[in-house]
This record gives sequence, C-alpha cells and structure tokens, in this order.
Amino acid sequence: MDTFASVLILWLAFWASSMVINARPNLQDDSVKTYDVAKFGAVGDGITDDTKAFKSAWEAACKEKREKAKIAVASGKTFLVSQIEFKGPCSSTSIIFEILGKIVAPPRSAWEKKGADEWLYFHRVDGLTLVGEGQGVIDGRGETWWKNGDTKSRPTAMRFSHCNKLQVRGLKHRNSQKNHVSINGCNSTTISDLVITAPQKSPNTDGIDISGSTDLRILDSVMETGDDCIAINGGTSNVSISNINCGPGHGISIGSLGKKGKHDEVEAINIRNCTFNRSDNGVRIKTWQGGSGFARNIKFSQIIFIEANNPVIIDQYYCPHKKCATKKSAVKVSDVGYYGLHGTTISKNATINFSCSKTVPCTNIIVEDVDIESANPNHPAKSHCTNAYGTAHALRPILDCLLK
Repeated sequence: MDTFASVLILWLAFWASSMVINARPNLQDDSVKTYDVAKFGAVGDGITDDTKAFKSAWEAACKEKREKAKIAVASGKTFLVSQIEFKGPCSSTSIIFEILGKIVAPPRSAWEKKGADEWLYFHRVDGLTLVGEGQGVIDGRGETWWKNGDTKSRPTAMRFSHCNKLQVRGLKHRNSQKNHVSINGCNSTTISDLVITAPQKSPNTDGIDISGSTDLRILDSVMETGDDCIAINGGTSNVSISNINCGPGHGISIGSLGKKGKHDEVEAINIRNCTFNRSDNGVRIKTWQGGSGFARNIKFSQIIFIEANNPVIIDQYYCPHKKCATKKSAVKVSDVGYYGLHGTTISKNATINFSCSKTVPCTNIIVEDVDIESANPNHPAKSHCTNAYGTAHALRPILDCLLK
C-alpha cells in the first residue's frame, strides 16, 4: 500500500470517528443555567417547610440574564411548600421548572391564609415550561380541606395567570384542595401527558379550568376527579382537546356561562378522540338564564362513552340551586357539531338532551353518526330536545326533536 493510500485510510477513519462523536447528544447545555432548590436550602424530607428555598431559587432564575434558566426539584424527595407566588416578568425568555420529586401542600390546619385563592401561583411568566417527565407529583392534600365543607376558602392547587407560551407536561396532580390546574389569561398554551386524580366524591376538584385564554392545546392526559375533567369558561377561544381519558368526573364542560347576568363568549372549540369512562356527564354545554354572549363554533368528534351518565347535553337552564328565577335573556348557543359519538350509557333519562331557551334557541346543531345504547336493557336509550334547530343523521337513539 503506498503512502497516499495509507494517509487516506487514516484520514477516513479519523473522519468517521469524529462524526460518531459529534452525533452524540450534548447532555450538558451550557446555554442553560440550573438552579437546584437543594442548593438554596431545600431539605426535601416532607416535614421541613421548603418554601423559602423555592422562592430564592425562583428569584435567582428569574433574574438570570441567559436566554434559558432551569429550576431543578430532585427526584426521590418530598418537598413541603406553603402558599407561594412565582412572579414575572423574568429576564430570561425561557424558564424550565423541572419537577422530578414530590411537592406537597401543608394540611389545612397549618395553612397560614385560609382564604387564599391559590397554592402554587405562576403570574406573568412568559416562556415557562413545567415538566415532570412522568415522575413529578403535585399533591394538594385536599382531603384535609374537603371534610370541612367550606368551598369558598379552598385554594386552587396550581394557577397560571397571564403566562404566554406556556407548556405543562408529564406531571402527576393529586388531591387538589379545589381545582387542580387553572389557566387564566394565557395565550399559546400546551398541556400534555398529565395524570390528574382525586376521589369521585371530592368536591369541586376540577382537572383543568380555563378562562380568558386563547390558542390552547390539551392532549394525551388521564383525569379522574370529583368535578369537571376540563371546564371551559368565558373569554376562551381556539382550544383543541384530544386524547383525554375522563372518568370519574363530570365530563368536559363548556361553561357554566352567563352566571348572574354576565356576558360570556366562547368559540372555536374542538374536542376529539376522548373517552368518558363512568363519568357523570360526557360532553356538555351549560349556561345560566339571564346571561348574554355566545358559545359557538364547537365540535365534538370521535368520542367514546363507557357507561357514562348523561353523555350529550346542552343545558340553557343550568342552575344547581333549589330555586331559580325564570329570565328571558340567555347566552346564544349555535354552530355545534357532534360527529362519531359511540358507546354505552347508564342514564335512565335522555342520552342526548338539548334543553334550549325559549327566547334564545339553539341553532345549527348538527348530529351525525351517533350510536349510544343503554347498558341496561330494561331502560332503552332515548333523546330529548326543546327549542333546538338543526339536523340529525345516522344515529341511535332516534333524535327527531330537532326543528329544521
């Protein structure tokens, strides 16, 4: 072999080895500054109050001048954290809050402000990412609150207010005092791979509550709660919800809207590929009498019901109280489509129930390819609707009450 060939072979071998080395992932991202809560004094024994350490780590990360900053909560430890606010705006345009351990709230008896609105509060932090990698646990210890029966003083476990470009993924939320997660005034949000669990009879333990927000995606999550798995409230638009397994719980609800005469607007909601397993309700739109505004451009598609109660509901007479005054004004419900809904129900009442206002009826309601049968042969599935206008094709139970 001549000298040139030997040199060429050595050069090719060196080039190939360098390509392999360069192809390996860079496990150390030097552009990210990491702030470990343990280095700020967090003990993680589940007894010591680590609130100050979390607060200090947050303040340091928020002031970080680099583009990215990360707060690390280590696995294998339990961190007791009292009511805390993670406040922005921050210098860093991207903050990663990595929760691999367990964060627990103090019991109600040790709560400093019993009338607090939230436990873990993120406010005006753009570019925030909360990630749990399937390990991180947020435990509100709500059982110490539920037995008290006071629904007004209980805090939401985790609230995000005016946090744009928000991402929340891979966390396990347990036993919230009230709502597990609340989204308010946030734009461009993605929530995925959450596991939210609370007992079926735990009061008002909604999975995710949304209000005043736009451009949201919620996907690939399991929700077992004592109230709505997801509730979509006024001022919300452009929401995509997919691959949610709900039950027990009160289903996925749009509303309630128009309470105490309020003007509410909800539009462009797409809910698809979801399963409701023994949930109290399925897909629901609920509005109070006396309100105003609209709920429109809403689509439910490819939904599975497994012994769900009240699978399909539009209720413009929503009122959980014993006495409710009759009022003429109502939130307008229109352009709602139901496509490919199948499964079973345990309801003795109407499987499909459209109860619309006499003065502001539901319009352009489309029902196609719906087959929901009773799980009890002694109570055949049936439908009911009043003051609803639209079309129905290929469905069971027969829905001949839609007015054209």
